[in-house]
Amino acid sequence: MVDFASLDIDNVDDLVSALEDELGGVSTQWWNANKSVVAGYLRSLAEATMQTRVALANHQIPAEAADMIMRNQQLAFNQTLQFTKFMTLVLAQQLLDAAFRLIGWVIYNKTGVNLAPSLVQPTAGPATA
Repeated sequence: MVDFASLDIDNVDDLVSALEDELGGVSTQWWNANKSVVAGYLRSLAEATMQTRVALANHQIPAEAADMIMRNQQLAFNQTLQFTKFMTLVLAQQLLDAAFRLIGWVIYNKTGVNLAPSLVQPTAGPATA
């Protein structure tokens, strides 16, 4: 990710390159934090569905119970889809925040003017102005 305090951008190509680095880092962090969560939900739902089918086939549960269980699993799957949509919106917000933070630092480092409220180094704390 970009070191904001030493960021020195003189042209559009450098700005685009810095944005790619920063947005790529944010996206990678988001993916690493969320990939196992959604996979775990889907794996759990698939396993529960298979267990329900086996239990029904072995006459361990009646058809009415299997139907109710499958409807609940469908609701859980739809909740997983909604969660995934929400987390995608979270990623979009994080990407916008990262882009504006980077542009704010470019302006601050070039002019000394802090146009973005509370520019903060991700690891170093608040900037001094």
